[in-house]
Amino acid sequence: MSEDANGAEGAARRLEAVAAFNRAWELIDSACRTTDEDDEMLAAAFASRYLWDSVGVEEQRAVGDWQIAHVASVLGHADLALRWAKRALERAIQNGWTDWRLASCYEGMARAYATAGNGRERDHWVVLARAVLDSLDDADDRELIASQLASVPGIAPPDGIGNGS
Repeated sequence: MSEDANGAEGAARRLEAVAAFNRAWELIDSACRTTDEDDEMLAAAFASRYLWDSVGVEEQRAVGDWQIAHVASVLGHADLALRWAKRALERAIQNGWTDWRLASCYEGMARAYATAGNGRERDHWVVLARAVLDSLDDADDRELIASQLASVPGIAPPDGIGNGS
């Protein structure tokens, strides 16, 4: 293939990766999913991650790993959630990320352990995620990851929030 064809093919794959990622999020946010939509949600997350593998960079791969873990957690597949959350975290550590990407990976670990019914490990990862969140300068990044962290099943709100303080 010519370089132009590879460029056009790469651009098309990126669009497909984004579309699959967005479709998975639409389904995650859906209040009432059918079994077929649950299957589609997982397939979309895997499709997005697969496509990013050939046209993305490490950040997109890590986000893809994290999204698979998130979807698996939503569906109650603890082993799958833990596997992909660990992959995302390993990628963050290998790349030396200390920002929202690391906080997001810690949130993914907390969610996966919550799905597995391991409250002690869930709480450990919540503490780590909150510590990174406290160090973030970007309010939008902090708010996004904090909202995801707040949706992890079984966690207590941070001190001073929602407890009458």
